[in-house]
Amino acid sequence: MTLTELARLAYVSTSTASKAFSMSPEVSEQTRNMIFDIAKKHGAFKKFYRSEYPNCVIALICPEFDSSYYSALISAFQESLSSLNAELTVASWDFSHESIEKLLKYYDKYQTVDGIILINSPIPNTHSGAIPTVTVGRVSQGVRGDIDITLDQITAVREAVKHFKSAGVTDIGFIGDKYTGRREKNLRAAIREIIGEGADIAVSAKAEERFEAGGYAAMSSIIESGRVPRAIVCAYDRIAYGVMRAAADNGIKIPEELLLVGFDDAPASAYTTPALSSINHSIKESAEAASRAIISKIRGEEYDSDITISCPLVIRESMNCVK
Repeated sequence: MTLTELARLAYVSTSTASKAFSMSPEVSEQTRNMIFDIAKKHGAFKKFYRSEYPNCVIALICPEFDSSYYSALISAFQESLSSLNAELTVASWDFSHESIEKLLKYYDKYQTVDGIILINSPIPNTHSGAIPTVTVGRVSQGVRGDIDITLDQITAVREAVKHFKSAGVTDIGFIGDKYTGRREKNLRAAIREIIGEGADIAVSAKAEERFEAGGYAAMSSIIESGRVPRAIVCAYDRIAYGVMRAAADNGIKIPEELLLVGFDDAPASAYTTPALSSINHSIKESAEAASRAIISKIRGEEYDSDITISCPLVIRESMNCVK
């Protein structure tokens, strides 16, 4: 519904309808309430309401809060949505498909939010689609959101493998956890494409624990096996921090004996010793693009439904021997 259509139903001018929603004293309380009632009946009240309160409320649903990536993303969305006069509410699906299904059913039933942003989360087939939905880094090719933000990680992974190859390094390992299979898959594809069809990950370790402890344990296990690759890609930076400590404890020098790269480009990565190379997820750009798109969708304005965000490889000391 447009403001002109609403004004026609209320038998007032478009200007009067606009002034009613901006709480102008030029519009009587009786007329304002009548316009508001018609807008609410047609589900357009929040679309036009302009007062001291936020225009709309957006639910951000991410897998967890513990990750430095997700916490930084939440902060970025808070800033970008606030600049668009929208309020943010945050929930976690804790890597449980049942949890995300319950969350979306709740929002569908009670209409407590005006839009939903899903971070690295699947959209269940049961989702009605009644509420505008954005996916950022969608994890499957199932149900699509109204807007899909694709994070182009694979280009940066290819760039890392090219850097390794340029230094004569084809012995590349991977350390992740139970939630990072897609990143391992992308690395395998990049190795086959750049190093050769028969090439593959030299060593792959799935940590039982997560974050630094998982990285330390997985790297220690690799060292004990006597099969330490020349380069390792870590599923995220906090795993890499644990790998760096395990390497140091066992006298393995980075980058002289081990090249290392992570994902997320956490702020601490620039200050480790040596500084950690990492794939940056362009958090600010992702949040701004998703926020603009969903607010435009809610307001009935034009928006891009498919947006690709570049994720650059940031090379620091941990890959310094690569020319």
